[in-house]
Amino acid sequence: MIKSESRICFIFNPSADRNRSERHIDWLNREAKKRWTDFEIVITKKSDDIAALASQKADEFTAVIACGGDGTVHQVVNGLAEKKVLFGVIPIGSGNDFVKTLKLNKTLPQCLDIIYTQNVSSIDLIRFEGDVEGWCANSIGFGLDGWANFYASSYRKLKGHIVYVLGALKAASIYRGSRMKLTINDQKVSDDFLMVTACNGKWEGGSFYVAPDADMEDGIMDLLLIKKISFLRILAYLPRFRWGPSPSMKGVEVATCSRLRIRSDRAAAVHCDGEHIGSDISSLDLFVVRNALKVITPVGY
Repeated sequence: MIKSESRICFIFNPSADRNRSERHIDWLNREAKKRWTDFEIVITKKSDDIAALASQKADEFTAVIACGGDGTVHQVVNGLAEKKVLFGVIPIGSGNDFVKTLKLNKTLPQCLDIIYTQNVSSIDLIRFEGDVEGWCANSIGFGLDGWANFYASSYRKLKGHIVYVLGALKAASIYRGSRMKLTINDQKVSDDFLMVTACNGKWEGGSFYVAPDADMEDGIMDLLLIKKISFLRILAYLPRFRWGPSPSMKGVEVATCSRLRIRSDRAAAVHCDGEHIGSDISSLDLFVVRNALKVITPVGY
């Protein structure tokens, strides 16, 4: 294999995959030596500001690679948004939702070969501002799925889809929604909602297919809106979301937009890319930023 002259920085989160990802460090170092003459593996600590670290490395390297799950992707993307540096992913988290839309949910050696090849796609990001601000790579959820993500993080000994299901069940038993005023582009909607989720990608929570038509290059976000429905109806719908929302689901609506304003009478939890970003949020403004991130993807993804 001819070694590439690209300068590659791997930002490796040893806490990813419920602290199981550390076992991949030696493999990554060994395989990277075969492909690049100039690379660095930065092993993060819990106290690190990963977004700030990624921003710093963007000025020094050709590509910055997030080695972890969706939380690591979220933090690295928040340091690279609207920069010229390339972004890549080695998916070693428990959910890995972001990579599924880009068809990067492959074996680790295959992902490393994709980074070596450096086929680049420019994707959109969702910018959010208000009670909290930042960049969303995959999905941002207000209300039920925000609380589901919050509770899921407490099941530290479990792994995979079951963690998110348990989180969703606990959230559904406690959170009963809020009166919200939404502005979807220029359309105003006022109703009682359990959940408002804006999607750049197709999946969240490990295997919930929340936005089947989402496209990271189309300039729009796909919305999943769930009005106040009974706990029993939530229980019935949860397994069905493995195949996506259906017109037969009463109280469940989908829409698309480039701008979304949320004003809630009751503060709620919000997640972004699986990261808990607040439990007392009542005001958010979201908008799509075109071609905000240059991502290394499979050829013809």
